[in-house]
Parts: sequence; C-alpha cells; structure tokens
Amino acid sequence: MDKQQQILITMQDYANTHKVPIISREGGRLLQKVTAAAKPVSILEIGTAIGYSTLLLAAAMAPNGKITTIEQDGARLEIASNFLAQAGKLEQVTMIAGDAGEVLPALTGSFDLVFIDAAKGQYLDYLYKVMDKLLPGAVIIADNVLFRGWVLDDSNAPRRFRTIIKRLKAYLDFVTKDKRFKTVVHHNGDGMAVSHYQGRANI
Repeated sequence: MDKQQQILITMQDYANTHKVPIISREGGRLLQKVTAAAKPVSILEIGTAIGYSTLLLAAAMAPNGKITTIEQDGARLEIASNFLAQAGKLEQVTMIAGDAGEVLPALTGSFDLVFIDAAKGQYLDYLYKVMDKLLPGAVIIADNVLFRGWVLDDSNAPRRFRTIIKRLKAYLDFVTKDKRFKTVVHHNGDGMAVSHYQGRANI
C-alpha cells in the first residue's frame, strides 16, 4: 500500500470518528475515473471538508494540475491542509476560507473541472456563479444529487428536507435540459451528476 492510500484510509477513519461527511468510496472511484479521463489542469472544488476528495482529485488530474478549493469551516480547512501536506500535494492546492456563494464571484481565472460538494441547496447558485469561468469542454461534477433517493421519489421525505430536494431537482433539471451541458446522472453512492460544458458558443 502506498503512502497516499494510507493517508486516504486515515482520512476515512477520521471522518467516521468525527462525523465529517466525505464522498463515498463508490463516488470517489467515479470521481477519479472522470477526472483521469478529463486530465484537468485547473480544478475548482466547492466544499473541501478535510481534503479527502481534494486528494482524490490531485491524484487523478494532469501532473501539472492545480486545485482551488473553498471551505467555510476554518478548522476543517486546517485539518485538510495537514493531510494534503502529508501526501505531498499541498503545493498544488490553493485553499480559500469562506462561504462559496460569496467567494465564487470574486475568483479569477478559468477552470476545466469543477467539483461541487457543499451546501446541497446551493448547487444551482454555485453553478450560475462559476459559469463565466468555465473553459469550453469543462467537466462539472456534483455529488449527492439524488440525496438518499428522495430526489427521485420524495413521497417519504421528511418535511425539513423538502427545500433541499426541490433545489437539487432544479439543479438536475437545469444541467439536463440546458443545451450548454451534456449530463449523465450516475447512481453511484448518493448520486453524482457529470456534466460536460459545451462551450460559450451556444450561449
């Protein structure tokens, strides 16, 4: 087992012990498969948590790739920084502390892969705010889009989750119907939407 694999296992244990939500192993495999196929050089991650998916992305991106990751919990960001340093990936990662909804409009540069795994009710808002920063052919990956299956069938969903479910449905509706995107929704883990941006020519 290599060092990075050992660190990922340590991160899984930490997440379980401290009840930190991280991408499922099934979802993580799909994330790495899509990333490896895209060979992105400039990645934006919305929702760092303890850096588990950041490390998965770093391992699968182009060798000269860079990741910008946003997290509003400063304590988690510090933990993520330590894990990424142990894995030797910290130099490739720019960490930004703050609310993604406020940080995104101020970001400069363009991205060829965006991974969304933050506040589920804000996915569509995040996408709107990053669209002018997408390179033609960029890949947008959104995790947890089926939210315990309730996005497909919300008949038994608790009332407190209705707004999140409604907003996730709106996100999926947008990326599956807007001609600027070609989207496949995978049922891996808690559901993952993989959208390929068709470029600004179709706007």
